[in-house]
Parts: sequence; C-alpha cells; structure tokens
Amino acid sequence: MKLFPFAAACGTAFICLSVSPNVLAEESTQLEEVVVTADRKARTVDETLTPVTVITRKDIEKYQATDVAEVLRRVPGISITNNGGMGKVTSVRLRGTAANHLLVLIDGVQIGSATLGSVSFEHLSLDQVERIEVVRGPRSSLYGSEAIGGVVQIFTRKGGKGFQPEIIASIGSHNAQKLNVNLAGGDADTWFNVNAGTEKTDGIDTTSNQQEPDNDGYRRESASLRAGHRFTNGTEVEAALLHTQGDNAFDGSDLSGNSNDFVQESISGKVKHAFGERVKVSAQIGQSLDETYNYFNGGNLNPFASRQFDTRRETASLQADVVTSANGALTIGVDRQKDKIISDSVYTVISRENDGVFASYQHDFGKTDVEVSARRDDNQQFDKHSTGAIAIGHEIGDAMRIKASYGTAFKAPTFNALYSPWGGDPNLKPETSQNIELGLSGRGQGFTWDAAVFQNKITDYIEWEEDAVGNWTVSNVQPTIKGVEARVAGKLGEWDVASTLTLQNPKKRSGPFANQQMVNTPKQIFNVDVDRKLGAVSVGATLHAEDARHGNAANTDSRKLPGYATVDLRADYRLAKDWTVGAKIGNVLDKDYQTNSGYNQDGINGLVTLKYAPK
Repeated sequence: MKLFPFAAACGTAFICLSVSPNVLAEESTQLEEVVVTADRKARTVDETLTPVTVITRKDIEKYQATDVAEVLRRVPGISITNNGGMGKVTSVRLRGTAANHLLVLIDGVQIGSATLGSVSFEHLSLDQVERIEVVRGPRSSLYGSEAIGGVVQIFTRKGGKGFQPEIIASIGSHNAQKLNVNLAGGDADTWFNVNAGTEKTDGIDTTSNQQEPDNDGYRRESASLRAGHRFTNGTEVEAALLHTQGDNAFDGSDLSGNSNDFVQESISGKVKHAFGERVKVSAQIGQSLDETYNYFNGGNLNPFASRQFDTRRETASLQADVVTSANGALTIGVDRQKDKIISDSVYTVISRENDGVFASYQHDFGKTDVEVSARRDDNQQFDKHSTGAIAIGHEIGDAMRIKASYGTAFKAPTFNALYSPWGGDPNLKPETSQNIELGLSGRGQGFTWDAAVFQNKITDYIEWEEDAVGNWTVSNVQPTIKGVEARVAGKLGEWDVASTLTLQNPKKRSGPFANQQMVNTPKQIFNVDVDRKLGAVSVGATLHAEDARHGNAANTDSRKLPGYATVDLRADYRLAKDWTVGAKIGNVLDKDYQTNSGYNQDGINGLVTLKYAPK
C-alpha cells in the first residue's frame, strides 16, 4: 500500500473541509477541555503537545455503547481484537503496537495482568466510567514501562452539587440484561459517587470451528465508590474503589477448560495540597488486582492445566508541580511499583519492584511552546533504564498549530514471556522504541480537526508464535510502524459529525518474517458518527470500517482476515422530564466478520434501555 501519498490526499481533504466557511455552522462557545494524563498534570487540550482524545460521559450515553472497547475504537490509531462477543478476551492496540504496549490507569492506578502484560478491557463496566483520556504516542518519559504505544486513563464517576440518583435497565439480543444504580452528590467542597450494577448475556458461539457448538454466556457484577473533600486550607483528599467480578464461558479444550471466574479491582487514595500560588504537591497510593480461575463445565477446577492466575500491583507516587516563572512550569516526581503473581503454574520468579524518578519542563515563548521530559527507572530484573522526550509547538495564525516531537520508550518483558513453563525465555531483552512525529491541528467555525504523521521504530519487540503442533515460543523481533492519523469533529448543518482515519504500515525490519505485516493490525481504519436532535428525539448512526489483518507472523493466507464495514443505528426519546428510553441496532447490515482468527462476532443485534434520572 502506498501509505503516505494516500495519507497526504486524505489529510488535504480534511484541511480543505476545515477552511471552507460555508460547509460548517458557526462556532459555538465552548470551555477548553482539561486533561491530566498527557503531562501528569492538568492542562488544556490546546496546551499539551501530545495528541490526546477525551471520551466523556455524555459521549458514552450518546453512542449507547455497551463496553469500553466500543468507545475506544473511535479514537485515531486504535484497533480492537475480540474473541467472540461480550465478555470475551478483548485486546486494544494503539498505533500498531502490541496490546501490552498500552499503559492503562484507573484513577491514577495502573491495572492489568503482570503475567500477560495486557488489560482485560472486557470486564470493565462503562456504567462506572465518567471519562476516558487516550494519549497517543510514547510517554515512558513520564510513566515508565509499557507506554510505548500510549496511555489510557479511565476515571470513575464523580459526584457534584446536589443529590443525583440514576437507574438504568436494559434488555437485548441473546437474553442480554442489565441493571445499574448510580447515586451521586455533594456540595462545593465535598463529593461522592456510589455505583452498583449487574449484567448478563447468553452470548454467541465464540469460535467458528464447531469445537463446542454452543452459546458462551457471560455474567458480571460491578461496584464503584469515589469520594473526596476539600478542606479550608486548600488540601484535597480523595479515595476511589472499582470492583468487578463474574464468570465467563468460552470454547476451550480438554486441557484448557471452558469457563472461568474473574475478579478485577482498583483502589486508591490521593492527597493534594497547594503551597502558595506556585507549588502544588500530590501523593497517591494504590493497588490493583487481576484474578482468573479456570474451570470445566459444571464448575470443576481444571485438573490438567493451570487454574489460577492472580496479579497484585502496588503503587505509590509523590509529585510536585512548580510554576518557575510567568512562562515556565516544572514537574518532578518519584514512583514505586511492586508486581506479584500467585499461580499454580511454576514461575521461577514471582515478584519484582521498580523505582522511577521523572521530571518535565514546559516553557511558553509566545507563539512557540517547548516541553522536555526525562525519566530514570531502576528495575529489579533489568537494572536501570532511561527514557526521554522533547516536543515543540508553534501557532500559525489564530486557529492552527504545528507540533513536532521525538520520544523514547521501553517495556519490561512480562512474567509469561520470561518465566512461563510453556515457552518463556529468561534471556529476553526489554523492548525499546524511538518515535518521531509531526502534527497539525486547528479549529474553525463550529469544529476542530487534527492530523499527525509518525514513525515508531521498536527494537527487541517481544512476539509469541505458535508452531505446527500448537506449541508457543517467544522471541525478539524488530518492527517499524509508520502511520498517519486524522480527525475532524463539528456541525454539518443540523448534524453533529465526528470522523477519524488511521493509515498505518506496521512491518518487521529483519528476521524470518521481514517485511511482513504485524499480527492483528489492520493498515486502514475509518470511523464516522453522525447524530442529530429532533425535539425530544435524538438519532444517530456509526460507520466503522477496517481493511484486512493477519492472524500469524508469517501472514499466511489461511489466517488472513478480510476487511469489513459495520453500521450501527441508535435513537433515544425523552418520555418525560426524568425518563428516557433508548434503542440501538448493532451491525444492522448483519455483516459476518472476525477481528481475531477463528472467533465469531455478533450479527445484527438489538438493545433497549430505560433510564430514570430525576432532575
């Protein structure tokens, strides 16, 4: 594929649309979006020099999304793989990197499995989520290991002034049922939010090989609590808890089992204090749990294979944000993380610790901004590792900005990659990367747009490959990922329109599969949402399209998945002041497709939701 000429043409189309004053309606005044993940402190989207996407509670409800992956796939650069419907293994890749190259935080606490290295997005309930920030590009210079592709931070729901109860009930295809209750409240100095919900589905037959021709169900219970207080001296304290548990059926084997129980939990405590106008200090402690127990049908523990995989991650951080001058700001901090695994598999090492120290500095030279950041990690297994980044932004007129950046990142191998009894290699090296990119962003009459071109050169990328008899081995390979992202959002007449385009070319530089496309990474991804209000009724539609992806490192035709396009339709109606009913038809064209080789996706499906939220 001639990636960059096609990207240039698409980028030109985006920009031409942006500068046409007759295409879009007049701009409405909006408050600038504030994000905290890109620079580890509060800054507006316009101020940060790192590409960032924000998904709000309003977006989640508008799209009537049923899981986290459904809203994330609208973000430029993100591709999703799913192993057979709701509750099945779901992997999120950003800018062509591996699923475990994405650092995921919940309220500032890192989550995920230390054995697999990735996050079970399928078990996270959207009903608990207030907003999601997605930082695209490496941020190891602030966060350390794993942030090669980017960072996703999920914020649980936070109360505000007054008492705000909410009850949501849904029914849908495959006997899907959901009930969620949310209680929020507070005043000017105190806030709280309590949420509890349950969800189940009979599911679909997850695999296409008829190994176990039955539907594979899923059940989940979840709860969250977030509360805080601001004292008269300006000190803020906040605590947060997110807990999810349930059971999941899948098509397994005589050795692996065919169902599991799971638990995910994140708990944190944070304190912030301002020392005058120039210095703000924050400290946080947290812990995340990721537990899985494998079974056969009937609830019997699997006697032939590993049954228990538990991860404990304990974190602590201390950070100071200092205003050094009228135009300069410094951030310095330290953090510590301890990973521990509990399993009936035999791992020669079951815990490790990492200490990090980091700093960043931003300076405003009028129309030009500069940011530099650096971090030093001391890992118990891999000794010390340094990463850094530099970014420059320059305003062009009143409505455009050009940005350029260079950053390095690294990823420590997972416990499975190093010590798994089934193919681990203790001699694996940490993965490292060098990313360079150029971006352009702007705003016009009622819309915003941005585009970026990037190249991420990864060294010692860790890849698992299955041999002819089903054994898995792991090795270091050397890929380079080139890509283009573009996004535009605004009003087209009476319609709200948001569209993203991703073009990427993820290939290996050397080895037996040199010049082959990386596994499960489509080269082209397109998404467009259109929504409109018609009095008490809101209607919308989503088109999502991807080209082909490959299911193995050799890119054999037997494991190649064709491209696909799906269309979703949605509508909601305000029955009364406090009552709303919504309906959604997913995959309305009943497209037959897969995102992971051998695993089915749902055909046409429906969902009806009733919401009670007294004003």
